[in-house]
Amino acid sequence: MEDGLKESNRWNEMYYKLLQWKESNDGDVLVSVDKDSDEDTKKLSRWVINQRSAYKYFMNGDTKHIKDHRIDALNKIGFVWCVADHVFQANVEELKQYHAENNTFDISLKENKKLSAFVSRVRSAYANKQDGRAQHDLTDEKIAQLDAIGFKWDFKKSRRKRKESTSTAFDFDTQIALLEEFKAEHGHTKVNKLIKEWQKGNGEPSKKEYRRLPVFLTFARKEYISFAEGQPSLIDAEKIKALTDLGLEWKQPAHVPRKNTGGEASRKKKPKIEASSHDQEFAAAAAELDVEAELPPLAVNVHVPALPSPHIPNDDAKFDDGRSTMI
Repeated sequence: MEDGLKESNRWNEMYYKLLQWKESNDGDVLVSVDKDSDEDTKKLSRWVINQRSAYKYFMNGDTKHIKDHRIDALNKIGFVWCVADHVFQANVEELKQYHAENNTFDISLKENKKLSAFVSRVRSAYANKQDGRAQHDLTDEKIAQLDAIGFKWDFKKSRRKRKESTSTAFDFDTQIALLEEFKAEHGHTKVNKLIKEWQKGNGEPSKKEYRRLPVFLTFARKEYISFAEGQPSLIDAEKIKALTDLGLEWKQPAHVPRKNTGGEASRKKKPKIEASSHDQEFAAAAAELDVEAELPPLAVNVHVPALPSPHIPNDDAKFDDGRSTMI
């Protein structure tokens, strides 16, 4: 045992509690909690989370939050510094085992919901990355790990489904023509509003294709955000203008300042205060003399009571119960 771990202090106490937890929970060092967890377990879980935060500071050069020998001590017991990476590694190992037994990486939700969702996420992230969209969670290192087990990024069924879905949802000429018909019939482009009414049984669309318009509009708005942020997009300025001319409303990117949406009072313009005739004559005379007009101050007789001097306690000041008054 290292000398630093022999000292009697709070950190060492929690470290040994983590060791006991690991021995009692099949090697687990994550210390996950739920509503039924006791207070000691919750305290240990918070301590574990704090160590991860301290380690992030340490890796960025701020070493005052955790010491080297404590990092070494946690490493020796298999401490998890990044939960996301830990989960990824566990999924890769499980996926590797599944492939060895089934000779496929295509997993149905019914068969294994967790692993199927993982495969879908990484394939989707990879496709987005290939299209030039930033995917910070799927690093080149993680891609290499999946490549190492022979992972198939192209799922033919899902790719065909995605292609058909994209072509249907974003066949721009077909969909905008349909949207034009919808507006001509209903006077607006608020498709979702009518869809909800149709779903309640209040009428039905004159064309069944109208039911697919919300998919197209959602896709278009998503691509608009990408276009506005300078990212690769399936729509350009011409298509955006065509949709805008139809009355489509766009959600602005996060970096665009929002307009003031206050109440009626905030929208009313404040009345202008006209200068008195005396002030106007004074300004005109100053202009003729080519000097700056310094208008006399308004004669407002307002009594302002003197405020009492604030009491600033010194470092030794105390409340009646003995607590310091300093923050």
